[in-house]
Amino acid sequence: MSFHSCLPLDNYDAPSSTWDGTVTDSYTNAPLITAQDEWQMNIWERSWTGQPHGATASQQLRIKQDGTYQNTKLFDGTYDLIPNGPFWPIDTIKGLVLKNHLTYNYTVTPYLQIVDFKAEYYKNGVDSIRFTFKIKAPVLTGPKGTALPRLYQIRAFLSLTPYVAGNNGSLGPNEYTAKTTMNTSFSEAKGVYVECANNNNFAWANILDANNTTQTIKLSTRVKSQYTYNVRVGASVYDTFQKMCYSPIIYNIAIP
Repeated sequence: MSFHSCLPLDNYDAPSSTWDGTVTDSYTNAPLITAQDEWQMNIWERSWTGQPHGATASQQLRIKQDGTYQNTKLFDGTYDLIPNGPFWPIDTIKGLVLKNHLTYNYTVTPYLQIVDFKAEYYKNGVDSIRFTFKIKAPVLTGPKGTALPRLYQIRAFLSLTPYVAGNNGSLGPNEYTAKTTMNTSFSEAKGVYVECANNNNFAWANILDANNTTQTIKLSTRVKSQYTYNVRVGASVYDTFQKMCYSPIIYNIAIP
């Protein structure tokens, strides 16, 4: 300890610059509907002199449920950015200069849209909530001729808080998280965690109509009486990240 007391003080200023912005949905021209901290932007500080060509490890800027992001503890510098979320890939965004404060907004094209979403209480022998909706795939061929990955997961989320999805939308007991495999007719599935059968019947050409929209999908799950739920649904494709595209949230479904 006496030797360490002779070392020079670490008096380097702590990072204090702010980087914020909004991710916009290209279909709606509104902030992207997402889930709290479910996906992130990866950034690399290329102006850092500790390695040739800058940092080799990324930092993360996490996206909030309303499609905005903010980090107030970054070093000034020049950064590259790659978002990895539930949308068609975009090229690396290079040369973003952070000096005290940077606001950077950008637009993405989600893989899927949830349309005609409804949720309601009903009595199906037990107290239940039924979700009805359609999945739309507006773009079937993406950058460089890439085909839209197949439909992977469909899920309903229930929460007792305003944050509805991910860890905040999984209430724990088996009756809330029952997992089923949906058949190709999209008939009503009992349970909220649904995987589509891995076969050619789920090719987009077989499940989309002329408007690139599925038939109505129905999910239902058991709920507890005397509770009030906030709910939404999501769907993901079989890509590297398998992140959800979400519906808006329906608040305050009261169970008698």
